[in-house]
Amino acid sequence: MTLKIKLFAALISIMIISLVFGVSVKSYAKDKRSREYRESVEQCEEEYTRAIRDALNDYGFKNAGISLTKTFDEKRNISYKLVINHHSFEYADESKLNRIEDILYETSEEYLNGNLQTCFSY
Repeated sequence: MTLKIKLFAALISIMIISLVFGVSVKSYAKDKRSREYRESVEQCEEEYTRAIRDALNDYGFKNAGISLTKTFDEKRNISYKLVINHHSFEYADESKLNRIEDILYETSEEYLNGNLQTCFSY
């Protein structure tokens, strides 16, 4: 009788350990995938910011302030807001700002996975 109880207890212990180990391995794998995804998104955002800075330098807006912020909706979709600050925007003609804005959106399609809203400030 005691042998059956010990065997039953050992089987229950093995099942509990297997369950806990299985859940922790799945949780670790999921966390690793989400961390890798976040890192790849951040890398793309940095590359986008560098590409935008290069484009602004080419158009004569050196040392422009660039602020890229992101928000997530309830479905975890990303929306970005890009604010570019440069004192010369006040005097720039509308066609030049429109060309820059087109570049911002075209470049965002290459690097960013989300909606983009832009704003120029001076």
